[in-house]
Amino acid sequence: MICITLLLIVNLAMYLVFADQAILYVIGIIDLLLSTVLFIDFVRRFVMAQNKTNYMLKDYGWADLLASFPLPQIKILRIFRLVKAYALMKRRGFRQVARDIREQLPSSALYLVFFMILLLLEFGSIAVLFTERTSSEANIKSASDAIWWVYVTITTVGYGDKFPTTNGGRLIGVFVMLVGVGLFGVITGYLANKFLPSSDTESQKTIDPGALEDMRAEIKEMKSMIAKLSDTDKK
Repeated sequence: MICITLLLIVNLAMYLVFADQAILYVIGIIDLLLSTVLFIDFVRRFVMAQNKTNYMLKDYGWADLLASFPLPQIKILRIFRLVKAYALMKRRGFRQVARDIREQLPSSALYLVFFMILLLLEFGSIAVLFTERTSSEANIKSASDAIWWVYVTITTVGYGDKFPTTNGGRLIGVFVMLVGVGLFGVITGYLANKFLPSSDTESQKTIDPGALEDMRAEIKEMKSMIAKLSDTDKK
């Protein structure tokens, strides 16, 4: 959530830097996606709060709610989320947070991959629009064209309906392909691992050393009884 909030603040700053409408539309689309994540996080925190009134008033839940709306007038409230997240991490302890991440490494890595896909989707779209806008043969001209091209490229689908025509755009395409294949490879590996059969099968269960010793003693006793019966038969 800290990373998402930081990206939203960066997007707010980029609104003041860029004048190209296509680039601003890309930022707006990604901003809308991230705002949806913020709203879902607010709902989760509100439902889990033991005292909902304290959460809304003392813990600035109202700021969390307003910050999730993609309205220019209240986007500044997203700084509250950043400050709250930092204060929570400081109160819990950065070492403990790092330990939590290590203990839940697969899910932490998955969240990071999804965040990096959003970064690639946004900044890859902005970069290709910026480089292709000077070409008369460009076919990536709008925000939807750019986002569509980046998405089909990182998923290795590659319909070929949209493609960069400048050298700069092609270099960006190479970067998007290399990074995108790696990111989706991580997601594929994670899902494949989830659907693998459980390792806790009967054939893979370990035998308790104490139980093994008992079995050996029983076998030894049975052998002794069989030997005695054999001697009796011979007599």
